[in-house]
Amino acid sequence: MVTKTTPLPNIRKLFIPDQGMVIADADLAQADARVVAWEADDDELKAIFHDPTADLHDENAKTIFGKLTPTNRQLAKGGVHAVNYGSSAPTLARALGITVKQAEAFQRTWFQAHPGILEWHRRVEHDIQTTRMVRNKFGNCRYYFDRIERLLPEALAWIPQSTVALVIERGMVNIDANLPEVELLMQVHDSLVMQFPQSLFPSVLPKIKNEMEIVVPYDDPLIIPVGLDVSTKSWVEVEEVDWEGNRIG
Repeated sequence: MVTKTTPLPNIRKLFIPDQGMVIADADLAQADARVVAWEADDDELKAIFHDPTADLHDENAKTIFGKLTPTNRQLAKGGVHAVNYGSSAPTLARALGITVKQAEAFQRTWFQAHPGILEWHRRVEHDIQTTRMVRNKFGNCRYYFDRIERLLPEALAWIPQSTVALVIERGMVNIDANLPEVELLMQVHDSLVMQFPQSLFPSVLPKIKNEMEIVVPYDDPLIIPVGLDVSTKSWVEVEEVDWEGNRIG
């Protein structure tokens, strides 16, 4: 017997701005990956992020595979994220649908190209071995009590994830305190959904951008760029605009 399933509706369709309002989705651009690059103090990755014409996943695919193809780009996109967060070769192989030998080569090539990331892994591992604690750049700490050998991927992931959470939450607090004309609707990981009067579009956009640009206090300070999508119809129908209100693409 074959059981048919009904596809779930896109819940974003249910979020419709009030009459005379614009709904906006402001999100942090490649936030976790940027934090990893700054944790590793990797000049090459930082340069990619600073270059508005560069595509991170394209560059990573060329680094790992020597050439850019759609398949290589997709493997690099998922694989680099997993390796950055301490994935083992067998786990990486299962995730990407490749052999363990190929996964080991993937890891080796990535760490050879970006040794600062491997050094960051070793630094975090030393912290949890000696203090059972890791800390992000805002000074927040997390303590661990499980078996040491299982903790590294979790600790590696916590640092960028907690950093991004604090950036988006500080942006949310800023908007709530300083922009009463903007109504916050929800936070979704690294983005804020809000609405504001159509009469304030686009003049309010630079104010939103300013309130969401939070400095992460590395020695080389990090400000994670913010992107913006807007619509007068629904959350699912938002389109990307720049901070002057011009449609992108």
